[in-house]
Amino acid sequence: MKFGIGVLVTFLTYTLCAQTPGEDISVQLSAIVQSGEITLNWENDGSATDYTIYRRDSPISLWGTSISTLAGSSNSYVDNTILDGVAHEYKIVKTGGTVAYGYVNAAFEKEAINNRGIIVVVVEDTYQGNAPFDAAVQMTLDDIENDGWIVRRIDVNQNDLVTSVKSDIMAVYNQDLNNTASVYLIGHVPVPYSGLMNPDGHPDHLGAWPADVYYGDVNGIWTDQAINDNTSAAQARNHNIPGDGKFDQGIAPGNVKLQVARVDFANMGAFSDSEETLLIRYMNKAHMYKTKQFTAQERALIDDNFATFPEGFSSSAYRNFSTMFTPANVDNTLDLRTATASNSYMWSYGCGAGSYTSCSGIGNTSNLAGDSLQTIFTMMFGSYFGDWDSDNNFLRAIITQGQTMNSMWAGRPQWNVHHMSLGGHIGYSAKLTQNNQSNSGYFGSTLPYFDNWIHIALMGDPTMRMHYLLPPSNLVVANNNNVADLTWMASPDATVGYNIFRYVPSIGSYELVNSAIVTGTSYSDNTVPSGEDITYIVKAVELKTTASGSYFNQSLGVRDNAIFTVGMDEGSFSDLKVFPNPVLSTLNIEGQFESYSVFSLQGQAVLNGRYTKNIDFSSLSNGSYFIDITKLDGSNTRFKLIHK
Repeated sequence: MKFGIGVLVTFLTYTLCAQTPGEDISVQLSAIVQSGEITLNWENDGSATDYTIYRRDSPISLWGTSISTLAGSSNSYVDNTILDGVAHEYKIVKTGGTVAYGYVNAAFEKEAINNRGIIVVVVEDTYQGNAPFDAAVQMTLDDIENDGWIVRRIDVNQNDLVTSVKSDIMAVYNQDLNNTASVYLIGHVPVPYSGLMNPDGHPDHLGAWPADVYYGDVNGIWTDQAINDNTSAAQARNHNIPGDGKFDQGIAPGNVKLQVARVDFANMGAFSDSEETLLIRYMNKAHMYKTKQFTAQERALIDDNFATFPEGFSSSAYRNFSTMFTPANVDNTLDLRTATASNSYMWSYGCGAGSYTSCSGIGNTSNLAGDSLQTIFTMMFGSYFGDWDSDNNFLRAIITQGQTMNSMWAGRPQWNVHHMSLGGHIGYSAKLTQNNQSNSGYFGSTLPYFDNWIHIALMGDPTMRMHYLLPPSNLVVANNNNVADLTWMASPDATVGYNIFRYVPSIGSYELVNSAIVTGTSYSDNTVPSGEDITYIVKAVELKTTASGSYFNQSLGVRDNAIFTVGMDEGSFSDLKVFPNPVLSTLNIEGQFESYSVFSLQGQAVLNGRYTKNIDFSSLSNGSYFIDITKLDGSNTRFKLIHK
């Protein structure tokens, strides 16, 4: 059952139960793999009548018919029909006692992910022009590109309308519908609000909630005319009346296409540092984690202070953490803040009675302002703080401190992050959770609610992965008669070797150059394509084993570029001619047109103007650019250029 616009959902007080529901409704799965074979293992709680097993090879496929049903005494299953290098996703349903669900994405030597798609990085401009902030943003963009993304940057102001921000995102998306995958909001990017809802069940919290999924829904129709309630919610920002800029929908009206996450430290006065300093600090620690300047032990802890609620909020933890570390490396006996203050845990989960600034049994925002917790990914659940745009909000405070990179409100609904065990990034998991249909996808809740609700949100960098390597360093690319000769300094983590990529602006994706892993620290590419400013990227490679199997893991890349002149030519299109290419100082245009815009490879406009025969490039750095020309009939054409 789904709730439409303006539905109030009231959650009743539950009868206490003697068992731990989070464990009861979870099948704690892990996998051991070898060539041609995956062995699934799980914790058997002794209450099962049987276990039914399903398999699919894509998260967007239906589960279909089960592949096996095992006796209730079983605790393992062997699948010897797998393909090496390919991930296979399994679902196990336990019946008898409490129905329970488990999922694992398993593989033997899963192939590395080379191209992750286009990410739209939206930067709020309050601190632009401040050198430390600008440097941190540029470092962030570089790291994201070095992980296989193509970055398109948009700058906005916190006073912009959310519809204007969405329009800017859609302009980038419409340039490449198939490859645009993610949106990263940095700073106090305008916050969409929507619905008349209270997923935490409190009548004084009924209203519009923050809805970043609005930026990720490219097809749905969002309206602002049906909801009229300015009395239920205690805080005026949750009020929703027609024409106020807050939308009506409590359920995303379209399938969420883009993965959306944000780093936003506005109104976090409990922290002594400024908003700008907190943003810079987050971007710096993200860089340090991605380049393996610190890491965490591969284990998890669960601090469940709702252990008597039959909804089993902590099921998000039990179900996912076992696939990452095996059940033996998941500890449910420790206090989260005490344990992670002195010891590292890659993942953690905490839940308890909440307020906007606290979670009972875990702590509050003031505590976190003095903390430096050693946990990278954190799921939290409790009342109120899932409404994350509140002052000193607890969910945002978690990523403001310590080593924590991402946080999410996990319990209504349950989250699905098990793909991260084989190199997936967390933004992908967020989109899976936002689009999940409990009757055909993953378990969402013991209540028949929450599928596709607009409050499902991710705090932190959406490109974050679990496992990183020390990158190689000091890459030098030399053009020797249009042969690219590469040399670099070794990474101690390159236990398999190195992969070499090139980025050619006209192609717009990362090409794997080497046909076999490179074991040395040099490489010659004699297959350089038609001349451009070509960027080469070298990544360290390891074969990583987790509780879901094994996959080829790659570091961030180290990059260098060189200009190759093979096949370079001037551009022409019908009645327009653009020359010379490469451009030394002045670009000439022959033909009539209306206007032009010159863009960097990151999608940032660097020059624009009306009709002219000559465009001065002398103020631009050397490198590759695109020029978009609007002709007199309103049509557009694009040329690629090199400035040197």
